[in-house]
Amino acid sequence: MKIGIDLDDVMAICSVPYLRRFAQEFNVELPDESQIGWHLLSQKETGTGYNAIVPGLDRVTPEQRDQFRMRLYDSTFFAELEVYKDCPAVLERLVAAGHELYFITARAERRRYITETWLREKGIFDHAKAVHLKPMGDFRPEYPRGRYDPAGSAEYKVRLAKELELDAFCEDDVVISQTLAKSGVQVFLFDQPWNREVRGDRIARVAGWTDLARHLGLS
Repeated sequence: MKIGIDLDDVMAICSVPYLRRFAQEFNVELPDESQIGWHLLSQKETGTGYNAIVPGLDRVTPEQRDQFRMRLYDSTFFAELEVYKDCPAVLERLVAAGHELYFITARAERRRYITETWLREKGIFDHAKAVHLKPMGDFRPEYPRGRYDPAGSAEYKVRLAKELELDAFCEDDVVISQTLAKSGVQVFLFDQPWNREVRGDRIARVAGWTDLARHLGLS
């Protein structure tokens, strides 16, 4: 099987350290760590402000969030991320079982060096047939610089999935997982607080890497 694998919050633990830094920067209060996730910055309960979910978030403008994201991503942030505990061992078993793995991230191509260095340091770089980062031409010019663009990233990953003839994709993002599934790719959705509502044909929720191994008959 040819499998595409996302990086952030699938292989690398990203949202928790990001939001901790965000909370420190803007003096906002985060919930329990098990509920920390990207949804805290993008969703709010009907009839309530962000302040009801993340105290202090109402004071942070979209432009400030964009600037913070660019500044953090231009730092050593990606180099300092931890890998999910069972990820390296399961990747090794997938390759041994004959699966072809492609690491595909929506990080910008200019972050290739820090990304590939991290993959090598975690001992997982050699498990991939190729590592794909989002080319500059795939960033939509009308979208605010520094702001996450799930629709644009979904288009990029669907195009790559077709070009590489992928059978499956490991993903955590709501829009990307749904778009991949609609295009005919089997999605293994890595369970996260922000994707708990996602359901659909060709979407199989997995609790983590050990659970993925079970789904693929490795345990």
